[in-house]
Amino acid sequence: MKDPNDGELGRAVRSDRSAKAGSAAVIHEEVVAAIVEGAWRSKPARGDSAALAVALPGPGVAFVVARSQGKAVAKVCEEDSSIPTALERGVRSLRALVGAEQAVDTLEVVLGYDFEQPGADEVKARLSNLHRGLRGLEISRGGVIERHSPTEMLATNRGFLKLLERFVQRHGPGAVRVRTFDAVQVLVPLTGYGAPRRLFRGAELVSIESITRDRVEALADLHASWLFNNLQANGRMVYKYWPSSGKESSANNMIRQWMATVALGRVARRRGDAGLIDRVESNILYNLREFYTEDGNLGCIVEAGEKVKLGAVALACLALVEHPRRERFAKEEQALRRTVDFLWQPDGSFVTFLRPAGRNDNQNFYPGEALLLWASLAAEGDDPALRDRFMTSFRYYRAWHLENRNPAFIPWHTQAYRRMWSVRGDAELAEFVFVMNDWLIDIQQWDGQRRFPDTRGRFYDPKRPFGPPHSSSTGVYLEGLIDAWRLARALGEGERQERYRRAIVRGIRSVTQLTFKDAVDMFYVTQRDKVRGGVRTTVYDNEVRVDNVQHNLMALLEILDEFPASDFRP
Repeated sequence: MKDPNDGELGRAVRSDRSAKAGSAAVIHEEVVAAIVEGAWRSKPARGDSAALAVALPGPGVAFVVARSQGKAVAKVCEEDSSIPTALERGVRSLRALVGAEQAVDTLEVVLGYDFEQPGADEVKARLSNLHRGLRGLEISRGGVIERHSPTEMLATNRGFLKLLERFVQRHGPGAVRVRTFDAVQVLVPLTGYGAPRRLFRGAELVSIESITRDRVEALADLHASWLFNNLQANGRMVYKYWPSSGKESSANNMIRQWMATVALGRVARRRGDAGLIDRVESNILYNLREFYTEDGNLGCIVEAGEKVKLGAVALACLALVEHPRRERFAKEEQALRRTVDFLWQPDGSFVTFLRPAGRNDNQNFYPGEALLLWASLAAEGDDPALRDRFMTSFRYYRAWHLENRNPAFIPWHTQAYRRMWSVRGDAELAEFVFVMNDWLIDIQQWDGQRRFPDTRGRFYDPKRPFGPPHSSSTGVYLEGLIDAWRLARALGEGERQERYRRAIVRGIRSVTQLTFKDAVDMFYVTQRDKVRGGVRTTVYDNEVRVDNVQHNLMALLEILDEFPASDFRP
């Protein structure tokens, strides 16, 4: 029997126990499973109930959901002064609801305990996203009580405030009483994947020690499979998918779409698969057919509202440049290159929009994407004028960034400068890459997240206004960090190289945590072929967006090219 006191889960529970003595419980998942299986099959109760009662004294509630291939067939919630009694009664009630004919492969079990009503000054903190999927929520008014387990919130992708809004919509305006509760989460398989699984925020915790070369290779394969599985027959790529509802969003973003094309192309080339190369070509043709036009001799990628963004133009051009059948798109490539040139200014800056005229925001993103294109073109042959323009922009944006520090700026410019360094060898390019990435790794979360180990390795600073945590951000930061690591290695910067290596492996841990890998991760997902290999946005938001996958995939491919097996260590 695995000791749940070992590893990240045990440490997280002990940390919570120290914060609130006597309330957090360390529970063997096998003990919960034995009670559940006994009640499901109408067997007499054993000593497991007594063991659970000692470890988790009541009162409390037991939520039990019967699932078949992710679909919730039936669910119950039982309350009792004894949590084992609530669990046994809940399972028997569920068995009666389901009947003998219903196919059930998994029971989702949540044991709620330590109900607390937050004070007025505590509500915001206790209902923050950091606790979503860990704490449950009870909402009541008069004789009406609703209880929502943390796994329900994950499976429906609803936060605390959304549940409060829905309560008011159903029962009318007025004051409500709110209580939160802690919970033990266990999946009990009736068929399929074997042993019961203890969950932390609806998933198994990924330890840093489990990040090996073999696991990273498998992770990259999963991400690649998601991209190709979501590439439609007509060449259209799914932009955003909601696993909870099994529906695709109607939203779109052509910068992210063209980066997906780049990622698809890199996978196809690495595998030398003509069939995959054909599919990438169909994606290019679809994107050009639907979004490409010309304004005079300037190539445009047109989005909603007739916007033409520098970033979309540059990344579309990069996708064409990298495709093995590049010559087929020579006309469009040249027109897109002219647009990038047109938006460049003599002082080295870029105007970031061709349309609407006068718009010039997103300086943290689009110029770096344009410089990445230019660095790729410069690596192809002798073009002194292009290299001179690049260096003028480098010096402009070096000064601009130091006055406007933002992590979003760093990965695009890192990739561009490392590529140009390989062409020119300018020391100032390498020096600035180190300045940027030394600063970046300081916003990666690790030691301070012991109570929330599933968040460790992400890049997020809650004290600075750089935006919420996001898996696509982790992916693009990893793309930049592997290039910074390459530079550190090439220049003999051993200590710096090691710092970057450690940050990269920690980032991979985070990405692995967020990837839908197997039936456990997808216990509530019904359309699993559309989700497997996808990357959730955060630990509490299961939305899969195409850039969540593509950035992490492209980073992993580069990391696998460079890291020996011994570098995949904590």
